[in-house]
Amino acid sequence: MGYTPDYIDTLLPKQIFVFGSNALGYHTGGASGTARKKFGAVWGQAEGLQGQCYAIPVDYGKNIRKDGEVRAAVGRFITFAKEHPDLFFLVTRVGCGIAGYHDEEMAQFFIDALNLKNVTLPKSFVDALGGGVCYDLDRFITAQETVYVQALKEIKEGQKKGQWMWYIFPQIKGLGHSYNSEFYGISSKEEAKAYLDHPVLGARLREITQAFLEYNNKTADDILGYPDVLKVRSCMTLFDLVSPNDIFNEVLYKYYEGQRCDKTIWRLGFHDDKLKHQIKFSRITITKDCTVLLTDYDNKEVKMEPMTKAVYLLYLSHPEGIAFKHLPDYRRELADIYNRIKPLGLNDRVLKSIEDVTNPLLNSINEKCSRVKAAFLPLVDASLVDHYYIIGKGGEEKKIILPRNLVIWE
Repeated sequence: MGYTPDYIDTLLPKQIFVFGSNALGYHTGGASGTARKKFGAVWGQAEGLQGQCYAIPVDYGKNIRKDGEVRAAVGRFITFAKEHPDLFFLVTRVGCGIAGYHDEEMAQFFIDALNLKNVTLPKSFVDALGGGVCYDLDRFITAQETVYVQALKEIKEGQKKGQWMWYIFPQIKGLGHSYNSEFYGISSKEEAKAYLDHPVLGARLREITQAFLEYNNKTADDILGYPDVLKVRSCMTLFDLVSPNDIFNEVLYKYYEGQRCDKTIWRLGFHDDKLKHQIKFSRITITKDCTVLLTDYDNKEVKMEPMTKAVYLLYLSHPEGIAFKHLPDYRRELADIYNRIKPLGLNDRVLKSIEDVTNPLLNSINEKCSRVKAAFLPLVDASLVDHYYIIGKGGEEKKIILPRNLVIWE
């Protein structure tokens, strides 16, 4: 079931919040305060099940460490968890606050809980123990079994009707208060990555997201309605943070003006100062006078000489690609583009240049493609730049692979 979430403010039935208590059972701050205020921890009870939580005594006073007592109390908890397989225990960073333990130290006490199916540990504990995590992704497979085909059909038809949002477009745990939002909530970035890497679930998410992207005359609200339009934004934000510059980023730009879900960002432990350094695609704006601007990079201009720019705009206009051997078929279109860039007429020198650049037996087209690449290299991060210039294998269609929803023609 993955790691214990960093933030827990609601529980499903049978879920138990496991926290560190002081020896007197005074549940005041931190996780113990949350346990008392929200999950039924009993004032003065230092250990054991109480309400919908379980206390483990770890704090014996300032600078007092009783490792033997703590180890024994953790052992009693593990025994209790084994004896109650109907309950699911969410272990917080027990002992790593006022009690003064480091995660690596406390994790050793929980080593016997690492493989219990009804216990999750904090990621820091699991990492310290060198253990792996097995996520219960089968819950999504089971839920999708009878509805995925219908859900895909509804999205393709442009009108969501069924009640399948939680397990078709999953979101981070804690955004809602219903059983479904909790049960199908993704607990962490790591679980989201496991979902995306799953051969069935990841493929389905990409397929239905692609279907959602293919509308050009509807808004997200038209297709999804409220509040599902917000849930999909949360889903796209989650998977965009897992897989940046992917199809999920395209949805955020196309339907949500690039705005992500702040609550999802916060629950994953990101902050604005971190996100602003995350490398993102920029939209391209082609102005009426054929200036090429990187819209989201402070409108930086991509400067190219006229014929190079004409070749670039030709390929930008053809997302399907154009093989070099077919370029002679595009001479008239290339001439029209050049004439928009330099509206002073096509003289003999320009016509000869167009003939040369569309002749696959000459090197002129390769030279122009190299100049396009050189124009983008100083402006776009190296990890993204190959989406902006003209690429392709020899003998096949050459194309610009930047998603076309990121291209704005004025």
